Amino acid sequence: MIYLVYSGGVNNTGPLWIFIIPPVALFMHGLKRGLIDNLIFVTAICFLMFFQQGELLITEYSFEFKTRLIYSYLTVTFLSSFYEYSRNRTFQYTLELSKKYESLAKLDPLTKLSNRRDALLLLEQEHSRQKRNPMDISLILCDVDNFKVINDTFGHNIGDEVLVKLSQCFQSLMREQDIVARWGGEEFLVILPETPIENADNLSKKLHQQIRGLAIVHEDHEIHVTVSMGISKLAPTQHIKDAINFADKYLYKAKANGRNQTVTMGDYGST
Repeated sequence: MIYLVYSGGVNNTGPLWIFIIPPVALFMHGLKRGLIDNLIFVTAICFLMFFQQGELLITEYSFEFKTRLIYSYLTVTFLSSFYEYSRNRTFQYTLELSKKYESLAKLDPLTKLSNRRDALLLLEQEHSRQKRNPMDISLILCDVDNFKVINDTFGHNIGDEVLVKLSQCFQSLMREQDIVARWGGEEFLVILPETPIENADNLSKKLHQQIRGLAIVHEDHEIHVTVSMGISKLAPTQHIKDAINFADKYLYKAKANGRNQTVTMGDYGST
């Protein structure tokens, strides 16, 4: 392009080709690098055309043509830059919006834990990893005792607060690789990779202990909650649905035995 300005091209129309540089440079190199490229280019052609009244050129342009060419080039650069800036802003906004909706699709809006759908996806990933590298995976299914009574007595806002406090309690005792999800309603699912069922039972005891000290204050009332838990293990050859059903079965055994306790696979004991 500098050569076309230098030589004039066919019938001195060569300089007209420089107007493709701003949009192409900005599109190829982005806003910052594209502006630098355009600045270098416009500086070079200004030097060629105006140094010693164009003595460096092998053709001649009128002063009016040269100034209008530069003004037009700067105008095209400005408009192309504004378009590129708007395009980047739109792209970033769309990307952030996409991440937001992706997060909403995976997280429970109340507790900010994984929802049922995301928990199943994560469990499938761990199960696939287990098939490649044998390891223990334990599942804890937890249900809040008498949650309907809490809702009916104190209102759904307090019920929601109970779920939030419990989710925070669960998360405080989890390792980095552990997964806590709101399974539905007042039920939570805890996925424990690389954890034998005995260790999962020990964790349930810690959860019971911590939850006993949990209190939600409402007006003049101090609300205490308890939970029941069922624990199962997921084997490499087992269907995920079956392992969850076993945990659900043990959970309801804990409920039937009087609540506020844990029943584990193989009757390892209760809390």
